[in-house]
Parts: sequence; C-alpha cells; structure tokens
Amino acid sequence: MLSFLKKKWCLKEVSNDKAFALGKELNIPATVALLLINRGVMTAEEATLYLKSDLSLLHDPFLMAGMDEAVKRVIRAIENEESITVFCDYDVDGVTSAAFLTHFFRDLNCPVSAYLPERKAEGYGLNSDAVRKIREQGASLMITADCGITGVKEVALAKELGLDVIVTDHHQVGEEGLPQAVSVLNPHREECSYPFRFLSGVGLAFKLALGVRSGLHTAGRKKENLPNMKRHLDLFALGTIADVAPLTGENHILTRHGLDVLSTSAKPGLVALKEVSGIVGNVDARSVGFGLGPRLNAAGRLGKADSGLHLLTATDLGTAKTLAKELEKTNQERKEIQEETYLEAESLMRNERDLENERVIVLASEIFHPGVIGIAASKIVDTYHRPTVLIALEDGQGKGSGRSIPKFNLFKAFTNCSSHLIQFGGHAYAAGLSIEEENIDAFRDAINEVGRKFLSDDDLIPLLKLDTTLDLSQIDFPFYKNIALLEPFGAENPVPSFQSKGVKIKELKHMGKEKNHLRFRAAQGAGQIGVIAFNFASLFESLDITSEDFDIAYELHLNSWNGREKLELRLLDIKASE
Repeated sequence: MLSFLKKKWCLKEVSNDKAFALGKELNIPATVALLLINRGVMTAEEATLYLKSDLSLLHDPFLMAGMDEAVKRVIRAIENEESITVFCDYDVDGVTSAAFLTHFFRDLNCPVSAYLPERKAEGYGLNSDAVRKIREQGASLMITADCGITGVKEVALAKELGLDVIVTDHHQVGEEGLPQAVSVLNPHREECSYPFRFLSGVGLAFKLALGVRSGLHTAGRKKENLPNMKRHLDLFALGTIADVAPLTGENHILTRHGLDVLSTSAKPGLVALKEVSGIVGNVDARSVGFGLGPRLNAAGRLGKADSGLHLLTATDLGTAKTLAKELEKTNQERKEIQEETYLEAESLMRNERDLENERVIVLASEIFHPGVIGIAASKIVDTYHRPTVLIALEDGQGKGSGRSIPKFNLFKAFTNCSSHLIQFGGHAYAAGLSIEEENIDAFRDAINEVGRKFLSDDDLIPLLKLDTTLDLSQIDFPFYKNIALLEPFGAENPVPSFQSKGVKIKELKHMGKEKNHLRFRAAQGAGQIGVIAFNFASLFESLDITSEDFDIAYELHLNSWNGREKLELRLLDIKASE
C-alpha cells in the first residue's frame, strides 16, 4: 500500500539473529549493528574500522595510479621555485580543492595562484583561452582541481606551450580517453587500483598533498617543517559534504575529523562564513549541507566564484567578513533566481509535457538561469520522481543540468544520446550538457527512448527506505547516542530512518508563518514523543486523526534550545495502519 505521499515504504530485510550476533561481538546494541549492516558493514572487523574512524586507517596515496609522477613533478616545481597555478571548478568541491592546495603550498612557501573560470563566459572545465593566459602569466605547472578529465585538447595545447599539467578529477573519463598530462589522478581510471574510488575533488587534492608531503620527507625534510595536513581537513569536510560524495570508507574517516576541525577552525574565511550562516559551536554535516555549502555554491552559480575562493584563502578576519557578507547577499539573489527558474519549470510541466508518455523530463527555456538549473531539476525530480534535464537557452544554444533517480544512470543515458549533444559530463545521478537549441526535441525523444528501455512503471514510484521498525517506548537518550556513533551522515550513510505502527496523533498544532508545518505528539502504548512535520499541513486536512491509527516514518533528532535538550521525531511520511 502506498503512503499518503504516494511512496512505497521499503524496509531493509536483515536477520535479527545476524544483527544480534554482530552487536554481541562488538558490544553494541543490536539495533546499531543492524544499522551498520544496512550500510554494507557486515563484519566485526569492518564495523571496528567504521566506528573507530582513525586516520591511521587511510590508504597510502601512492596506491593511486599516477601519484609517483605527480609527486615528482610537484617536488621539482617546489625545489626550482616554479610558479604553480591551480585551475579549479567553480562549485564548492572545486573551490575547496583549490583552497586546500593553496594553503598547502603557502605552508611550503611555494608561489601559487588559482584560476577560476567564469561560469557564463568560459563554461565548465578547461578552456584554451585560460590555458594561454595561465602560461602567459608565467606558470610552468598547472594542477587541475575537480576538473580536467575531459580536457584532452586543452592539455595538449598546454604541452605545446610548455605548461606541464597534473589532472586531479573524480569525474568519469570521457570517450576520448585520458588527457596526455604529466599525471592523471582519478580513481575511475581503468588501470587505477586505488582501494577507495569515491573521493571528491578535494579528496584528490588532499591525497596529492599527502603524497607530496611524504615525498619531501623522504627527500630529507624534517616532519616538523612540513605542513600539518590535519588542520586543513576542515576544507575536506566542506567540499566532500557539499559535493554529496558517499560518506563511506576514507570519506567517512576524513569527514568525521574534518568536522571536528571545522567546528574550531581559525581560518578567517571559515570563521566569517559560519558567522553569516548563523552556525555556532559544533558543525555537523547538516550545517554544511544547508548552511555553509549553499552560500559558497551561490557564488559559482551566479558567476562570482572567485569571492568564495578569496574567502577560503583569506588571511585576515576583516577581509573575510566583507567577503562573507557579499556571499550572503549573493545567496539571497540565488534564492530568488532559483524560485523564478523552478516556477517556470513547473509551468512548462503543466502546459507542455505529457507524463503519461514520458519517462524522462526535458525542459528548455530562456528564463532558466544556467547557475541554478541543477537545484531546480532536483526539485522537479522530488516532485515527479522522473529523471529531469533542465536546459537554459541563450542565443540558440543551451546549457543543461540533469538529476536522476535510482535505476537510471544519467551519464550513460547522455552517452547514448551523444550525437545530439555538443558535450556532456558528470555522474550517474547528476550530469551536465551543452546542446544546440534545434537539437533539443531530438534529444528529448532519444533520452525518452532510453528511459522506456530501462525504467519500469514501478521504478517511477518513489521508495522510502527505512532501516527498521521501532516501538516508541524504545526511543531514549542512550538509544540516540548509540545511533550517533555512525555519524557523520550523508550520501550512502543516510540518517537512520524508522517506522512505528499503530500510532495515535495527539495535540496537533500548526506552525510557521504560512501555518504549513505541524507539531504533534505520537502515542503508541506506553510510548509518547513529540513530532515535527514540515510541509504536512495540507495533507493532514484530509485525515481523521481523532479515530484512526497511523503508521509513521521518521528520523530521530535532538532538539537543543536555551540549554535544554529533547528528542523529537522528524516526520518523513505517514499512511493508514493496515
């Protein structure tokens, strides 16, 4: 039975005996063991590594293909006092990658600068004009950060001009193969056997820096004279979370430590950014995902990414505060543009598209802003549960951004439709493209053909994945603290979600300026707890809460206010009890 939100609840089937056995072996509650199993952590050894999250468990950077060559070239540049330029993407992952390497080279007293392409004028990735400009400015080594894997022609041009290139990029390798750079650091290379394949751009920057640090130590430099890598993990956490990289393996370890560093970071830029974001005290993944990240992303989306980089590399608090205020203003502007883009997309959905016959949504408009179409596409996916591509039109050309659903690999779909595209790149769930306006209809037909081939009717019903069933009486502070052992939560390590059955709803109250949020108490036998339900007010209007019992799906949260802490449920979905 579907929920009132038209979702299918999917409870992960794990043997209670298996969870109990793992819990007993680790001396942790069976429920926590079950959560670990649900996240692919199957053995006591894996669980110990997961829960311990010790930096000593990180893989040797030299296990990555190309690391030897990259480290040797960087060390040569350091020894010869060559000018190094970091070329980066304009999103948070790209900017934090560049900031990380900038801080690292500054710590070594090595001349370094960063180049950020202007989104509208230069587009994504390497471009020939930028390569020429970087060489003319005197750089002899360029390190790409979070981009460059598809820049085959641009890297060839750099080589002609006498500019060596090291590519660090975690995106998929293009059809043309690897650029002929001095080195290409990308775990997705076929010949790369690095044990963890899901590092973000800033993760690869960290690994390169770690390799260079190790190489310098081997060459005779004392450890105390080398950069302290841990103090820059605040940038790792910021970039990795904002890029929605899987918080498993090395990402889980480094992000956990990075959030600790971020909470107390003395970097002027991060101090100022936390201040304008209203973040005080400990910084968690949610604070990054909904507070710090969007403000930095706003700069890149509206063609002002250099302010984000200047902020993260600022050396004095006064300058940082000025830049942070600019970012806050830009973020407000971004919100307005984003809303305009989303409303236009919704209008096109209602008036031009036929969901009965379309598996993939493709919308194009001159009103769309290229910097926010990815966010708007995500909202359309959330509403209609179909892969969605939004294309911003200008002067006969379109720049598109797509978001997808499980069972539909967007990058592969773009590959199958490449004859209609100028260029494309990305991942399974998020990808971008450029296209001639006259080819959009043909592209829409082609990608829908792919959609009909790979997506069934059931695939278009959104799934709500739940970890297990709880009685409300099981929820207390010790239970919450045990769950917190799995933090930080994010992609591939989601916030644990639960269901409780046969729940009565009491003391219902409306909240918010528009009265579109609810607060109530959930009661089940001897258990009672407060529930917050965002944007559920209109749905509840049709429910008979006085006489019916309900099954609820939720996350458990700690509400801290005025020095007081209480546990509450955050409602995800609701349905009639069977």
